[in-house]
Amino acid sequence: MKTATGTTSKWFKVRVVDEANWPTSERFKATLTSPPGMNFDLIVYQGDIEVNAPDCFASGVRGQGTPESFMITWNDRIGPDDHLWFILEVRHVEGTACGEGAKWTLTMEGREPPSPDP
Repeated sequence: MKTATGTTSKWFKVRVVDEANWPTSERFKATLTSPPGMNFDLIVYQGDIEVNAPDCFASGVRGQGTPESFMITWNDRIGPDDHLWFILEVRHVEGTACGEGAKWTLTMEGREPPSPDP
């Protein structure tokens, strides 16, 4: 799990690495918490497994709920790696607070399948 904070709009590039190689599912989740009196949006742009790179032409998907979150699961493939890139945008929408009281928190986590029993 990784956490970032900030007070202005910001971009992140995240790579979820597949270190296992058996058929199961993998997951990526990002959660953005805006401070009181401020509104930041989470927008996620997903890469393509086959390309193993960010997709500069991807359509953004907005986080849902309060706090805003985005989650995706995909099937692990036997053979080729299933690394997946995401570009995350934290976008200021409204609010004029500044300093520590205006700090948003972005939490990102990826899940690999559990290791098989020996």
